[in-house]
Amino acid sequence: MIDQSASRPSATSPDERNVLIERIMSGQQLVQRMLAEDRSNPLLNSHLTMSQLKILLLLRLHGGSGGQELARHLGVSLATMTGIVDRLVAQGLVTRHEDPHDRRVRRIELDTRGREMIDHILTAGEEHQRRLMNRIDLAGLRVIDEAVTLLRTALAAELADRPDGPASDASSAP
Repeated sequence: MIDQSASRPSATSPDERNVLIERIMSGQQLVQRMLAEDRSNPLLNSHLTMSQLKILLLLRLHGGSGGQELARHLGVSLATMTGIVDRLVAQGLVTRHEDPHDRRVRRIELDTRGREMIDHILTAGEEHQRRLMNRIDLAGLRVIDEAVTLLRTALAAELADRPDGPASDASSAP
């Protein structure tokens, strides 16, 4: 049974709670280190800076954007954004063109190569996760399903408690 009140602590001792949280966090860090050592991950072979990767992901998720909009999302100046986009254009990963509705705005969009690169990175991660899940028996998958549901519920509650409100309804996602 899944406790839908994941945003509030259950009636356990604070010591047990802290020990469990510490074990979970340590386990997550170990898994992350193990995944980082997997050199078959295309993300680790991409030679993109973090800012370049963020731009490609934003463009993949939201479609074409103006430079000011991307700069705002990344929290950088327009001049910095221009330099990052220049390098992405030079690599053939994005294109820059006039907005048909406002000629003052330059739209930045993924080029075919950029879309393929990001799709490959995302797909490889999903495929790897599926391979790992296939190594786990049905009982274990049920535990993971329950844990993910609890995390999603806690995240939705946290987002709802923020002054700016939820970014999206994480509790209703499949």
